[in-house]
Amino acid sequence: MTDKPVFCWHIHDDVLVEPLAVPIENRIAFIKGQKPKHEREIRLRLMKSVKGKLPDAMVETGAACVKAWKDYNMARKTWDKARVAWDGAWEACDKAWKVYVKAGEAYDEAGETWDRARKAYNKARKAYLKTLAAHKDEIEALHTKECPNCPWDGETIFPREE
Repeated sequence: MTDKPVFCWHIHDDVLVEPLAVPIENRIAFIKGQKPKHEREIRLRLMKSVKGKLPDAMVETGAACVKAWKDYNMARKTWDKARVAWDGAWEACDKAWKVYVKAGEAYDEAGETWDRARKAYNKARKAYLKTLAAHKDEIEALHTKECPNCPWDGETIFPREE
């Protein structure tokens, strides 16, 4: 399998615990720069590494999810580069028809690879969330221990107003 992933509580507001697919610093920077100001403090305060032992099945499906996410992103970058090349070739297609055709083929191939990677990621993510649900009580008990006074309501860290 792949390396053992690092799991954190509340990486996203709607998933209790998940493996890090990118460095935590990336997520922190995203929250500080992109999330609404009124959400930042609670997101940053609640996001932290899991200290206890998670079920082996979660570690396995989490590792598969991280690997699929990395493959998905590599495929996306390849697709983006191919799209830029194809767009540039379109502008110059009167002068460089052969370049346009090759770039289009690369674009199509990269898109197919990206689509396969997206499907693999979705499958891995579904397996991970199924495993998370199967170990709900165990995970919530660990969460209660490690995140006292947390507003997590089973779906989000943002309580709904009634």
